[in-house]
Amino acid sequence: MVAAQQLLDLAWEWTSKVIGTALALLPPSYRDQRLSDLGKPLAAVLAAAAAIEAASTRDTACRYLRKQADMVTALEVSTLRAANLHPNGIRGDTGSGDLAADCAARLRVRLAHPQRAPGDWSIELPAGCTCELCETLRAFLSDKSRRTFEWPLAKQRRQHVHSRIDTAELPVSHLTRRQGRPYTLVLNKTDALFAQEQEARTRDESDLEWLEAKWAPSTESTASSPKPRGN
Repeated sequence: MVAAQQLLDLAWEWTSKVIGTALALLPPSYRDQRLSDLGKPLAAVLAAAAAIEAASTRDTACRYLRKQADMVTALEVSTLRAANLHPNGIRGDTGSGDLAADCAARLRVRLAHPQRAPGDWSIELPAGCTCELCETLRAFLSDKSRRTFEWPLAKQRRQHVHSRIDTAELPVSHLTRRQGRPYTLVLNKTDALFAQEQEARTRDESDLEWLEAKWAPSTESTASSPKPRGN
């Protein structure tokens, strides 16, 4: 049993490190895909913890996930979908109930936010660089009514703005009009802003529907361990 616990501890140490690395990845689509890919390894760690009754490791893993930012839902959903049923049709105490409750609570909060109004073109620039270029970019993006910004910038400064937009996968086109000196960077917020948000909302609704059907997660506390339902 001691050897099994040691192996489990090593497995969780590796898993927690790669989860932490994945959470920090950009662009967002790459981060979410990497988190989804880690669902099976994490489910295996939790199943092993249940098999040897390593409640401390299970609880450590669940606490770690609950402390993470909202993008961790991609990992939680993937882990829950990867969780295997025992032969008798009942899951062991893998902590999956806690994960389901935490994930459902996060999804409910997101879905409770009002949908974007048709004329709201505001976009949030993710935290990171605080240079004067990024502050100007942030001001343009946060403006609800402004869609286009023509910005005379030298090449290196244009490249920095290009990088910030592309890395965050913002729904903003950025083209250089090569007239005059310096050339002008033309930014335009695109209709993809609305399509992307609708796609994300539809995905959240689908995930929450699955969670509620499969796990019946509590609406009161993420610390509870709701019993899973059958397939």
